[in-house]
Amino acid sequence: MALQSPNPFPAARWPRFAMLAALTLCASSAFAQNERLPPRAQWKASGSSAQVEALSPAHAIDGDHKTRWGGAFSADHWLQVDLGKAADVGGVLLHWDSGFAVSYAIQTSLDGKTWHDAYVSGDSRGFTDYLFFPAVKARYLRLASLPKTADWGVSVFEFEPVSASDAARITNLTGKDNPQALWANAPARALQAQGKAPGTRELEIALGRALPAAGLEVWWGGPRNGARLEARDAAGQWTTLAEDPGSQGELSYLAAREVHTLSALRLSAGEVDGAAPTIKRLRLLGPERAMTPTKRYEIAASRANAALFPSSLHQQQVYWTAIGIPGGMQKSIFDEYGNLEAYKGAPLVQPAWRDASGRTVVSDNVERKHALRDDWMPMASVQWTAQPGVEVRSEAFAVEQDGQPVTLVRYRVSNTGTANVDGMLSLVLRPLQVNPPWQHGGVSPVREVAIEGPAGRSDIRVNGRLLLSSLTPADARGAAAFGQHGEGEITTHVAAGTVPDALQARDDDGLAAALLDYAVKLAPGEHRDVVLAFPLGVSRADAKTGPLPEAPAIDRAVLLGKGGDASAGFDAIANKVAQQWHSRFGKLGLSLPDASLVDMLRAQAAYMLINQTGPAMQPGPRNYNRSFIRDGAATASILLRTGQARVARDYLKWYSDHAVRENGLVSPIINDDGSLNTGFGSDIEYDSQGEFIALVADVARYDGGAASVRDYQAVVKRALKFTQELRERTMVAGYMAGHPAPERFHGIIAPSISHEGYSSPTHSYWDDYWALKGWHDGAWLAEQWGDAETAQWAREQYAALRASVAASIRATMKWKGSDTIPADADTGGSDPTSVSIGLDPTGQQDILPAEALQLTFDRYLADVRSRDKPDALYAYTPYEMRNVLTYVHLNQPKQADELLQSLVRHRRPLEWQVLAEVVHSRLRHPGYLGDMPHTWIGAEY
Repeated sequence: MALQSPNPFPAARWPRFAMLAALTLCASSAFAQNERLPPRAQWKASGSSAQVEALSPAHAIDGDHKTRWGGAFSADHWLQVDLGKAADVGGVLLHWDSGFAVSYAIQTSLDGKTWHDAYVSGDSRGFTDYLFFPAVKARYLRLASLPKTADWGVSVFEFEPVSASDAARITNLTGKDNPQALWANAPARALQAQGKAPGTRELEIALGRALPAAGLEVWWGGPRNGARLEARDAAGQWTTLAEDPGSQGELSYLAAREVHTLSALRLSAGEVDGAAPTIKRLRLLGPERAMTPTKRYEIAASRANAALFPSSLHQQQVYWTAIGIPGGMQKSIFDEYGNLEAYKGAPLVQPAWRDASGRTVVSDNVERKHALRDDWMPMASVQWTAQPGVEVRSEAFAVEQDGQPVTLVRYRVSNTGTANVDGMLSLVLRPLQVNPPWQHGGVSPVREVAIEGPAGRSDIRVNGRLLLSSLTPADARGAAAFGQHGEGEITTHVAAGTVPDALQARDDDGLAAALLDYAVKLAPGEHRDVVLAFPLGVSRADAKTGPLPEAPAIDRAVLLGKGGDASAGFDAIANKVAQQWHSRFGKLGLSLPDASLVDMLRAQAAYMLINQTGPAMQPGPRNYNRSFIRDGAATASILLRTGQARVARDYLKWYSDHAVRENGLVSPIINDDGSLNTGFGSDIEYDSQGEFIALVADVARYDGGAASVRDYQAVVKRALKFTQELRERTMVAGYMAGHPAPERFHGIIAPSISHEGYSSPTHSYWDDYWALKGWHDGAWLAEQWGDAETAQWAREQYAALRASVAASIRATMKWKGSDTIPADADTGGSDPTSVSIGLDPTGQQDILPAEALQLTFDRYLADVRSRDKPDALYAYTPYEMRNVLTYVHLNQPKQADELLQSLVRHRRPLEWQVLAEVVHSRLRHPGYLGDMPHTWIGAEY
């Protein structure tokens, strides 16, 4: 289903940050009612858009950090606060929900008609933005979208103006311009006051009232010699929060490791040849921006040898694919640069090349070529040019050995030129996940690292667990801690062609690293191979049980092959694994003029098996450790059609055994160990009954008939009874009587959040379509089982719900004054991708007004075409893949093909056949992707 603003990632799939609630309580008390402004009771909020009453603009100014406004944030949308009368305003507290805007403007006005920019942001990181600016007289303030803002929408917990007297005030700068301009980009200003230490200068920041904060971000306008940030607490005591020694980088992130309640700050920096340091911009860091290991690593990556660090540390999006075996407890992810994260949360291994001249390069900065074996098998490779005449190819796949997945990676350096090659292949173990911080990834703590064994068989242990075995002898090895300010960070050795002296390292912050070097000397036409083996183990990643236990020992002799040649062994095992994949999906009996579309189908089916954890169907390899019947039923249905009936049956039994309650409620989410997921969304998603029954029917239709699923007769009947109860909840006298046109709610399924995008319960027609599918398939199953009474009841309920849904859709359109098919009865909003489910697979096209249906998808296709405009900015979910079938049902095959081609071109990387849950128009925009390869979307394909 399509994701909608304002909250494109519901909490069930985007976990809240654990400490946020506690920190926001601090912020709430710090920003209590501002007596220097008109009282909060006089404020009024409005917005250019709002989704439902629970997300109305008033929630942004109610002082409650648990309620929020949610609205669109495309061009010309805004949230506005009327203070009641003009006042001197010097800032705004902006506390974002998970849907935040990177770019926006804070605008002010005296009359609500003429607006001026007081603050413009292009680099928000969400959470809490403390925004200050030169004092301005204003009655109205706006959070406004900027042109070409490319996100669905925003969600704001609190938008609170700050009086000029309470804003943070900067002193001790040279020049006559308002020092407050430094809170945004401004001409560089020099620090004026002499510091306490000789040769230093300083400035002070007085906070009008104490605030919970982490520190200060400083953009320098020129050289400086070290920087120190001190803070004054409520008792008047000054303490050092953070230091940044040296002069590297144009930015200093001066944050403490914990939040402090501050009344003043003092920044000092050293002079350079007697010249005072200058500053272009300052930012007060909110309570969530404390110094973390991830941030320390990002800072190191921004300085010396920056080009050798993984791109995610530079806030650049990264794409990956999954490597694994069907149903494995762990799976690896292999990114577009050839970096591997062996299991969930593991440190990555990055290849680097250093030539004879000392030039070092990684694949992030050169052109790369990607491939899958036979164009569809989950055996991925990436090749890049390390120097003229030198190609590096990284390839990965997984094999089952004694019940566990073992990921094998081969790095091949080839001399494709005419001269001899002399260089070094380095494999760098970094305390970093492939999954970036905005994907709930970031640093992978390496507190202890040890390289064990002789060089001929180097094993690397991380935090006591074996991570990898080098099946190829290493020529040099070493491990190092990060150091207080990154002085031991291992990239220095990579660039210099050296290794640390020690084979073990400990780092309490989890930033230790290791390095294996392999000397390469090649004549023209020769190559050298390096092979690593990563045992993944047989345990789930479970935060409740702690770190992954030790994996079973790998059989090195089998991996090396008969001659003890690691590369030959790699090829032999790869051939066997390829044959296994071919036996599953090599012969689908489908032929198309564009063979790549068939290869993509095979690839999605293979990724479905890899994403499984045991019998649990999961839509992705990293951000999911739970199974949704919504995703799983669609995935299992596709596997039935591609010859994997046993897998689908195992999932159905597992889900039925663990998720169908005595009252017939089918829990929409269960954990991969079969336990009930009690997070957001648990048991308030009411599409699950219909999806479960549809899966039972699909198994019967595609594998053995209804008699083969007779064991599910009782649970199907219970699920049908609960579906009836859900409808009856909306049929009680006076239901929704306080709303206009309450007849639009009568006789449809009770409100839920199963249609993603609705973070509060809503009468979504998505649930009704699936309930109708459940009644239809339930009637068919009952007939096949010889239960005529249940079949008759199901047909009657099906007819009654169809009539109610048809009437509701028309009533909602009339109430809304809409000429397109609504997605829900509460707002009457449009979401073509949820409407599509009504056509296929639930078969309800005939209850949708034909003209409105056609117009809905005419407008949708126009929106899709707008993505091709020059400089178009957008974000969308490839769940839209299901809309292709809608055009087929509308007898518009050309439009169906146009949409299909538009969507499949956004596979990233294209050759890996990978579909992410979210597509951003900007390839490297650091935005949430959901997960990839996302096999619910693969099922839609």
